[in-house]
Amino acid sequence: SLYNAFQAIVDDGDEVIIPAPYWLTYPEQVIAAGGKPVIVPAGPAQGFKLTAQQLEAAITPRTVAFVLNSPSNPTGAVYSEEELRSLGEVLLRHPNVILISDDLYEKLVYGSAKFHSLVAMIPALRTRSLIVNGLSKAYSMTGWRLGWMAGPEPLIQPMSNLQSHSTSNVTTF
Repeated sequence: SLYNAFQAIVDDGDEVIIPAPYWLTYPEQVIAAGGKPVIVPAGPAQGFKLTAQQLEAAITPRTVAFVLNSPSNPTGAVYSEEELRSLGEVLLRHPNVILISDDLYEKLVYGSAKFHSLVAMIPALRTRSLIVNGLSKAYSMTGWRLGWMAGPEPLIQPMSNLQSHSTSNVTTF
C-alpha cells in the first residue's frame, strides 16, 4: 500500500511532493510517516496537471518522493506523453527523488485519452520508482483492497517487511 511505501522511505522532516487536487489520504499518509507533504496546486487553468516547472520549483534538498496519479483521482486528468516526459526530465536531474506512480486508474480512460507509464517511457527512472496498482477500480472490486506495488528490490523489501507485520492475508469472500 502507499501507506507502507511512505513508512518505508520517509524519515522525519522529509518532503513528498503531491500535486493538488489529490486523493485525500496522500498527505495524511506522509504525515503519519513523519514527513511533510508539499502540496503544489495544479488547477483547472492547467487541466489539473502539474507542470515540469512546478515540479522543479518544489524540489528541495529534503525532497524524497513525488506522487504521480494519472489518471487522477479526483479530477480524471490524464497526462500526455509529452507532459510525462517533461516531468521525467526533471526527475532525471534529481536522482534522490523517488517516483511513486499511482496507476490505480490506468484502465479508466475515455475518449481520446490514453494511459502512459512514465517508468516505461524513461527506463532510467526504474531504479527509483514505485508503481502502485490494484484490482479495486478497473475490476469493480472496490471493497476487496487487493493490489500490488512494483519497483526495485531495495525499495520493495522494506515495504514487504512492514506489510508482513501489518496484515496477514487478503479477505476471502
